[in-house]
Amino acid sequence: MRIGYFCVPSSLYHPIPFCVKTLSVITLATTVTTVLLAQVAGFPPSELTVPQQQLLRQQQDPSVRGEQTPADNVVDAEQYQVGPGDVLVVQKLDALAQEEYVTVTPENMVIVPRIGMISARGMTLRQLRDTVVALYRQRTPNIPVYIGLRRTRTVYVTVQGNVLFPGVYSVPASVRLLTLLRLAMQGSTQQRTEPEVQRAVQRAFGQIADLRHEEQLLWRDYEFLPPSSLRSLLVRHSDATTTVVDGEQALLQPESSANPYLREGDVVFVPREPVVEQPRLTIQGAVARPRTTVYRQGDRLSFLLKLGGALLPESGAIWLVQGGERIPVRADAQLNLLSEDIALQPGAAVLVERIRPEPTSTGSVRIVGEVQRPGAYPIVQWGTRLREIIDEAGGFTNRAALHLAYILRRPTGESTENTILPINPHIERLRRLQYTNLIIEDTLRFFIDEIARRPTVACDFFACFMGGSEQDNVALADGDVIVVPPTPRTVLVYGQVNKAGFVEYSPGKDAEYYIACAGGRTELADRGRERVIKGRSGVWMPLDETVVEAGDRIYVPHPPDEPIGTQIQRLSAYIGIAGGLSGLVFSIISLINFLRTR
Repeated sequence: MRIGYFCVPSSLYHPIPFCVKTLSVITLATTVTTVLLAQVAGFPPSELTVPQQQLLRQQQDPSVRGEQTPADNVVDAEQYQVGPGDVLVVQKLDALAQEEYVTVTPENMVIVPRIGMISARGMTLRQLRDTVVALYRQRTPNIPVYIGLRRTRTVYVTVQGNVLFPGVYSVPASVRLLTLLRLAMQGSTQQRTEPEVQRAVQRAFGQIADLRHEEQLLWRDYEFLPPSSLRSLLVRHSDATTTVVDGEQALLQPESSANPYLREGDVVFVPREPVVEQPRLTIQGAVARPRTTVYRQGDRLSFLLKLGGALLPESGAIWLVQGGERIPVRADAQLNLLSEDIALQPGAAVLVERIRPEPTSTGSVRIVGEVQRPGAYPIVQWGTRLREIIDEAGGFTNRAALHLAYILRRPTGESTENTILPINPHIERLRRLQYTNLIIEDTLRFFIDEIARRPTVACDFFACFMGGSEQDNVALADGDVIVVPPTPRTVLVYGQVNKAGFVEYSPGKDAEYYIACAGGRTELADRGRERVIKGRSGVWMPLDETVVEAGDRIYVPHPPDEPIGTQIQRLSAYIGIAGGLSGLVFSIISLINFLRTR
């Protein structure tokens, strides 16, 4: 048989008649209609090709059309045990390359096409796959066959013991043990309401009514198990066998057999914390996850190292401390052991030294506002002075308000690290009052000052740059922000004045000028309590003790409002004082007259 190009003589070429074209279109339409009717009717007609029949069967298979089930990871064929409801896919690479779906029966049997019924009891996915492939090879040794898991079944598993939400859970068989326990600790959306969480915590961990609110929040957010429970998980299977699972090993190797898959009828029991204190193991220092766990016979150094996760960049030497000895340990950045894997003793600890970086003498500050070149500038920590950095920024602009400029500095001496429990600022203020002898009025004033304090540097820009004050030429620290606002053009006058509002600033004018520009005082103005509020510091100054500057505020208050009862009490006190004074005068006059008559 020869295949190639050939030529058609022009004498044999004739145009296709119109009737032949029409017949081709009708045939094509009939074929499409037949396919559509076959899909609607639910059975493949004889006119469909084999690939079309295969595609139609796949679309109509309920095991394929169903909703996808969630999975917490890729299924491992070596560990996954096949059970009733699993859907398998069988593909033979023959001339038709057919795919067929097989569902494991409730009897845990698999009906393989053209092979027969096979028991899947106790088989893993790998074992079942090898068995089916071997049977096919006996019949058709030259045709490759592939077996896969198309869809996992759903199983009912019971969780008991030291979890927040015990009960029966419906989960895919591809879910492993630790995922189920996380569900039992977090609960469903309906279970996560505050009263239900409180009741669940009391069931699992006892009465917590005496705990502080922050501690109760910690329990509420508690999403996994204490080490004593985690290291002794019991899984009882429906065939009466029991497996003890080390949850710490499962956390370290979540895809291994240490974190087993769940099967039908499994009962997971999480033991409660024992009353007797158990020996511990700990890894601390410059590791990603410092952790303390319960000691179990047979624990080795490699296990304790992996609990730490990984070394931090600032980590140093690693030491194993046990039995009164300090043993050096070698490990890589992922805490894989590179030295001898020593058997651990109760109370053993791995300490990873933290290398603190040398304090640096350099830093940077940021200048905002009215300078020629605002931005970030490098400094020598506590060495660069304010005048130097302003000169480097090109000096002030013509609009700079030196009397309103200030330096913001990050607070020092206060911990900024994250803590386990959130810090309540009100409690922190009360702690600062713990050893004081302030009276109630002073305490209220202290609270006001604490809330309103700003992290500014004690520095007067006007005295520094105009008066040459070296005391105000302060040393700068890393992270300082120098703020130079523009000069305002007004003074705010408000309170008991007839036209409260902004008044244009006039250099050299006193407070009475601005009050007059605001329409003067009303009849309710209290002259003895009028104050000028300085624009930068917010300090309240009497009118005759300060010079009004642009940006200041002048407040004319109303007399204190007092209840009628307080006014009557004051009047009664005045009358009592007057009566007492008159009685005293009368007594003195009587005494003088008595002495004269003697």
